[in-house]
Amino acid sequence: MKLVYRVTPKQRLIIVEHALKQMQAFAQHRSGDREAGGVLLGRHLLDSRDVVVDEVSTPQSSDRRSRYGFFRSSKHELLARQRWLEENSTSAYLGLWHTHPEPDPTPSGVDQRDWQKAVTGDTYEGDRLFFPIVGTDCIRIWTLSRRGTYRELKLENKNVEI
Repeated sequence: MKLVYRVTPKQRLIIVEHALKQMQAFAQHRSGDREAGGVLLGRHLLDSRDVVVDEVSTPQSSDRRSRYGFFRSSKHELLARQRWLEENSTSAYLGLWHTHPEPDPTPSGVDQRDWQKAVTGDTYEGDRLFFPIVGTDCIRIWTLSRRGTYRELKLENKNVEI
């Protein structure tokens, strides 16, 4: 299954099945499950403006995780850089993902400050980063542009060919 979200009238965000399963594996269904997260890795398609999430980094032992909190360690940046080198500079950093222990997740103030810091301080291609939050019933995705435009993306459809 692929998830497709509309970013702009001419751009889609496509999350492939492998990346989707990687994130969903850490959904907090049980009371003892801790928040998890990582970075989104993928590509900007040359023949369109579409962005494809091919994989994500998963929780590292150096992360700090609790039921209602997650601190992403620098190990994720190293993993993203390693993939970029392995893929001959074609695997791009696309954003950050994490989980929430709620059915329909919403970003906290901490999340929004973390996203602002990523957009202004991280190195990435394109004009925006993406921020999925994996809840117990659904995944919701927000985007923040370099210009400061912040909004939630809407699911366009599932299983669309790239």
